Amino acid sequence: MGDYMFIDLNKITDKGIIIDTTVSFDESYLKNTTIKKLDNVKVKGRIYYSITDEVIMDAKVEGVMILIDACTLEDIDYPFTINLQEILVENTQSDEKLSTNSQNTLDIMNVLWQNIVLEVPIRLTKGTFDNIPTKGEGWELVNNSEKKIDPRLAKLQELLDTRKE
Repeated sequence: MGDYMFIDLNKITDKGIIIDTTVSFDESYLKNTTIKKLDNVKVKGRIYYSITDEVIMDAKVEGVMILIDACTLEDIDYPFTINLQEILVENTQSDEKLSTNSQNTLDIMNVLWQNIVLEVPIRLTKGTFDNIPTKGEGWELVNNSEKKIDPRLAKLQELLDTRKE
């Protein structure tokens, strides 16, 4: 189930842990999103303890997500850059909580994923509509400036026009 990116909290020095890596997100992450593919996401930054003993992740996340065009259903490359500053572990006020095995390592993939999902646009289109049909069986795309009157209602329009006079 996806990549893992474990950080050992015991190895965080005064300068922090430097992160410079590339990650990919598999189908388990993508399944309920409009993201079709998300590979080779660059993560560069550091994880460190703040003055108040919180574990902070300060990183730049860059990549290209493959989304689906809202009109043509074609794939679209959507580049993104996130300047991320996230508290990974709150100040626990006791050293006991940080010394438990479950808290000695953190998987930061979920933090990365949550921030990437926030960058996904609600709808996206390339904006080139050269090959999109403007007519079909029972429908036609009309411009507001060239409103056409349904021939079946033309007589009604004539009645309304004569009443205005």
